[in-house]
Amino acid sequence: MSLGQRGKRINWKWRELYVRLLSPSVFILRIDGRNFTNVLKDFEKPFDIRFAKAMVETCKEIMREFNPAFAYTFSDEVSFLFRELFGCRVEKINSIIASEFSSRLSLKLGIPVSFDSRIIYASFDEISDYLKFRQDECWRNHINSYAFYTLLKEIGDRRKTQEFLNGKKSSEIHDLLFERGINISKTPAWQRRGIMLYWEVVELEKEFEGRKVRFKRRVIIENWDLPLFDSEEGKKLIEKVLSYFR
Repeated sequence: MSLGQRGKRINWKWRELYVRLLSPSVFILRIDGRNFTNVLKDFEKPFDIRFAKAMVETCKEIMREFNPAFAYTFSDEVSFLFRELFGCRVEKINSIIASEFSSRLSLKLGIPVSFDSRIIYASFDEISDYLKFRQDECWRNHINSYAFYTLLKEIGDRRKTQEFLNGKKSSEIHDLLFERGINISKTPAWQRRGIMLYWEVVELEKEFEGRKVRFKRRVIIENWDLPLFDSEEGKKLIEKVLSYFR
């Protein structure tokens, strides 16, 4: 501690904002890319498989090091489900995961990128609803991205293109794209529904000293063909993912 102007000792540690703010023991952490429209200007539009693969590989590295139950990603965002990370200290959780993800993805892309993060409380019973909430956003991002970049080729001006699309309903955008030969419901599933990575225990077999030995190992599954999270198949998938985490 040091002395302030009035001679009182100051504990600067307790002057740090959020130092005493703790997260729930189980929480969702969502990270979002900053200014990715400009950062990814040289990538294929509206979606680039190279970027999606780089996001997935970075998610896998974060999962191996920090052990979340899952990572759900689309566009430039990722949601992780964690338990009791860094003593539940909010400032450490938000800063470390975002910075680790940013630095690792930057190396893969060969360009500097950055992410912000926020903590969301959700009980186990609410996680499926949260995932549906983000998957709905994935669909909106998907259809709006196709519409914007398809019309940009015709209009040639970003501001005018956005003004043309403002206020249009999803059904109108769907028809607009269909008229131009794009069936938005037939695009790759990872673009429409996102990608999920989660742990699964698999049984493996190896030869050891002349005999076969069977053993179990926990591995990361990449699911690029997700069901709708509010469907029966989607609910069963979420329940299976959480069963390794409860």
